[in-house]
Amino acid sequence: MILIVDDDKDVRGMIKRALHELGYPATEASNGEKALAIMAEEMPDLVILDYIMPGMDGTEVAREIAKIDPALPIIFSTGHGALRALRNAAGENISILEKPFALNELSELIESRLAERRRVAGAALIGDSK
Repeated sequence: MILIVDDDKDVRGMIKRALHELGYPATEASNGEKALAIMAEEMPDLVILDYIMPGMDGTEVAREIAKIDPALPIIFSTGHGALRALRNAAGENISILEKPFALNELSELIESRLAERRRVAGAALIGDSK
């Protein structure tokens, strides 16, 4: 499941429809607090996170997510000119997708991040069995 966190209802809907077309189950949250509540019930495989939101901004949400699962892939989705600040604040599990983006850009980035997560999880399991 992919968790979409964006305060703009239309953007969340567009991303959810795109994910559905790509075959990914998705759920959505309109802010960071709701996203963290969803994560307490079900851990997503990946989070698509808006950068600028009222209340908790994207970097604050990402920090909270890292406390829960530091390896959880996060894709920041932003249309704002704050890319340099975002890149400086981003941790190692964070990718940035600039709005507007094409469906193939979203698909490629999701596939890349999920494959990386599976690879890391598989390596951890192999290491645990030794």
